[in-house]
Amino acid sequence: MNKSKSVLSPIQVKNLLSLPTKQAEQLFQSFPKDTQLDIIRSTRNPKLREELYYLVPDCTELIQDSPTEDVLQVLDTLLGTGLACGLLPCLSNQQFEELIDIAIWKDGKLNEHSLSLWLFELSECEREDLRRFLGQIDMRLLAGILKNRVKLKGNLAALMIDEKILDPSHKSIECKDDQAKRILNAIWEADNEIFYQLLREMFGIDKEGDVESKLTTAIEEATAEREERVRQRDSKVGINVTESDLKEEVDLDSLELSEEVEENADQ
Repeated sequence: MNKSKSVLSPIQVKNLLSLPTKQAEQLFQSFPKDTQLDIIRSTRNPKLREELYYLVPDCTELIQDSPTEDVLQVLDTLLGTGLACGLLPCLSNQQFEELIDIAIWKDGKLNEHSLSLWLFELSECEREDLRRFLGQIDMRLLAGILKNRVKLKGNLAALMIDEKILDPSHKSIECKDDQAKRILNAIWEADNEIFYQLLREMFGIDKEGDVESKLTTAIEEATAEREERVRQRDSKVGINVTESDLKEEVDLDSLELSEEVEENADQ
């Protein structure tokens, strides 16, 4: 079958989404799943792509059969709104790991602001979903971004962590901003054990030496492990160019994709 006839043009996608919701759902669901995926992937506008996912009652299968990069483009438009929780639970564990490996790093370094935004979005998810995703996030990274935003007060605080009688509302825990407090509360509600593991990592409980330098070393180790995961994934699909190699060859900031150009070509 001719590819151009099996995939809707940008104009046709917009016409589809302009239909009454029930009618749009019925039309989109009349296509085979492979065609639905082709339509979603060929739609360059992330907002429109998101709307297409929602035309299926449970879009979990469509999300998990989509390339992680395509789903990330949609989720990126929702960062900071608290609305990503509608699609995040649809991700498989492997997709989430891949997504985090892409989304929270820039030029091979941890982007703390980006990770903080993703944690905020995760805090809006159902606690069962959050528990599942927390298992895919390196505790060293969580400790690294929260270490300067959460303070432990009092001489008995470390003992209370050991005895597991401390929670985010305790006076011994002081959060410097509402977002950090929301993140801690969400982790506590999702999984107490992960919460205590995080506190132990953040404050160097039972660790000798300077906590700050140990956290820095831990983040460096997590960075190296992430680079190896990315290298292995790329190698499996035949990609042998690293991020640094790509930046040397191409000025990514100078590239622009214009959907208007695509739409005009279809008119």
